[in-house]
Amino acid sequence: MDEREVRAWLDLVASQLEDLTRKLNRQDEELRRREARINEFKDREQLLQQTLTTTQKLAEEMKVNARKEADIILSNAELQGEKIIANAQARRMALVGEIEELKRARGAFLQQLQSLLDTHKSILDQMRGEPQAAEPAAGDNVSFLAPPVNKKK
Repeated sequence: MDEREVRAWLDLVASQLEDLTRKLNRQDEELRRREARINEFKDREQLLQQTLTTTQKLAEEMKVNARKEADIILSNAELQGEKIIANAQARRMALVGEIEELKRARGAFLQQLQSLLDTHKSILDQMRGEPQAAEPAAGDNVSFLAPPVNKKK
């Protein structure tokens, strides 16, 4: 082989080496881009995992808080119900007391009315000249309203 052939062959080898070096550089660059992309995906995955974990914890906290709030609302409702029942019982007892007082007042009124009617009957009997009769029977509350019986002399 002469020098020209060696040079041509060296130029060919250099050209191929240069092509292979460019190809290797392109592949290295592609590898770096893909590794960067993989790292980016890993970062996103880690962020998504953290977000998911945080969301799950938050959801659990919200459930616990909702249960607590429901328990508080239920307790308040029970307490309010007990107060309503206690107030109703107190009102019932007050009404029962008022009814008893009204019954006593009615009895006293009827007794006073009976006494007044007896007094007026006695006055009417005296005005008619009739002798006072013995006390009428307890069940005779209206006999004084009957027309006088004319006794023949």
